[in-house]
Amino acid sequence: MQNALRDEDIDLVFLLAPTSDECRVRDVADKASGFLYLVSLTGVTGARNELSSDLEGLVARVRTATDLPLAVGFGVSTPAQAARVARVADGVIVGSALISAIGRGPDPAVAARELTAALRAAIDGSGG
Repeated sequence: MQNALRDEDIDLVFLLAPTSDECRVRDVADKASGFLYLVSLTGVTGARNELSSDLEGLVARVRTATDLPLAVGFGVSTPAQAARVARVADGVIVGSALISAIGRGPDPAVAARELTAALRAAIDGSGG
């Protein structure tokens, strides 16, 4: 599949979890293109009150294996969390938070705009 995607100029995005050992990190880094998706915590996706205390360690560990951009997701749901991720990673993924915001408001476009504006403001203020 990866060869077929590469022939079409499409990157296959690999995920790495906090539980990924060094062998897996190197293997994925060698095969990956585009960017790597770092899962911020163990468990399932969705909003969390807190991110992993070792988020920065995970990003630093993967950075030693690749020059590809690193995007962090799973559990990132608040502007403060997005700012924390932006300080160490190249991208912040907030899929569940966006879906949740869209579902709560009477106008999905307004809800999405408000959430993304709050996230952007926090990231811009973080130096990320």
